[in-house]
Amino acid sequence: MTSISLNHVGVTVSDIGRSIAFYRDVVGMDVYSRRRMQGEWFDTLTHNSGADIDTAMLRLEGFVLQLVQYHAGAGGTLPLAHHHVGNPHLCINVADVDAKHVEAVAHGGLEPTPIVDILGAGIRSFYVHDPDGLPVEFLQTPGA
Repeated sequence: MTSISLNHVGVTVSDIGRSIAFYRDVVGMDVYSRRRMQGEWFDTLTHNSGADIDTAMLRLEGFVLQLVQYHAGAGGTLPLAHHHVGNPHLCINVADVDAKHVEAVAHGGLEPTPIVDILGAGIRSFYVHDPDGLPVEFLQTPGA
């Protein structure tokens, strides 16, 4: 069988500039590509006639996140919460979860959860939400 690997994870956002700022300034990702896309090939691929989007590709280590903002052909907004079926969350490894929590509080508007120790195993974590409500977890493992 042919080996496969993850290429990217895509997230549809309401304001690409605001989302880029969050993932760059809070999460620490680098933007390496911006592109506008539309056309018959995209309509066919997405089953969404007349779609017109802006995209941004962001990178952190080997992970790639694609942000997508629709200018035409957008659907509705889904309720985002950790407990909703089909709702993703991103988990970012950090070397110092306490420092990241202080940074999140100082950033303002993120309302980070308290840091918890998962199962008493020394795995420490907290959540914030991106500008559209997507849960983003910061996690420190023992020895990190």
